[in-house]
Amino acid sequence: MNLHHLRYFLAITRTGGFTLAARTLNVTQPTVSSGIAELERILGVKVFNRSGHSVDLTMEGRTLLNYALQIEDLINEAEESLRQPNSVENQGFQFGAIDAAVIYLLPDVLQAYRDTNPHIELSTQVAPSQYLVEELLTNRSEFAVITLPYEDPRIMTLSLVKDEMPLVVGPDHHFTKRNKVSPNAVALESLILFHKDSVSRKLVDERFSELGITPRVAMEMRSPEAMRKLVESGLGISFLPQITVSESVATGALCTVSAPQLRFEREIGLGWRKGRYFGPAIRDLIEAITDKFGKVEEWRNSQLSNLER
Repeated sequence: MNLHHLRYFLAITRTGGFTLAARTLNVTQPTVSSGIAELERILGVKVFNRSGHSVDLTMEGRTLLNYALQIEDLINEAEESLRQPNSVENQGFQFGAIDAAVIYLLPDVLQAYRDTNPHIELSTQVAPSQYLVEELLTNRSEFAVITLPYEDPRIMTLSLVKDEMPLVVGPDHHFTKRNKVSPNAVALESLILFHKDSVSRKLVDERFSELGITPRVAMEMRSPEAMRKLVESGLGISFLPQITVSESVATGALCTVSAPQLRFEREIGLGWRKGRYFGPAIRDLIEAITDKFGKVEEWRNSQLSNLER
């Protein structure tokens, strides 16, 4: 049973006949007749009693009428709702972001968006990039601010900002007395690194592998904020994003150490599912984010390219 069947059925109940129903729907009478015959075959019951030119509902037809009217009301309600600007998004939407982005990059943008759109319930999923991409692929999030590069043919990305990952130690660590340190020296220390499934960790692992060195990994974590606190406490050293440690370095709670052979830089950017359509309210937030980093035109061009494909 489909919507065409219900349209034919309702038109007949309202006009009292197959011919008038066909005229009302601007289709042929045989089309209506075959549609009702198919409907009755699918349901396994008769919905109309036919006597000459007279058409009456059967008991089963009256039952179907009740449901058909409800379905018609829901369709009309949906059409009316979708005609309203931002109607779907007014109910709210979710986007994802790594914690560094939420804490250091997006607060002003999100506050301005909430002030401008108080009627929209904006939900932010804060998690590592891999989890956020899973949310995109299952359509639970509209877009995400993630660590790049992230290679998945189903995901489109746009770099927003580059972020160095310096070697940081506590203020009492012996590395602070050196002008620079070697990879071998770093490998002997208690390293606090990101979890193995993170983009940032892969950068570090690949470099040590290129050098033929196996570092001593004391802890693996997903939160750069927690890692920063542990390094400040002297429990290890780490390669952490500049945006995460800049304040601690400025206050002396952390020190950066030169490690010329261990220089890492990651990118933070947008990720979204290929072919994803964004309504006006979602586009407004994405454009506010990309505009902050001077990437709004690149974002718009990516959407035009997507439409052309």
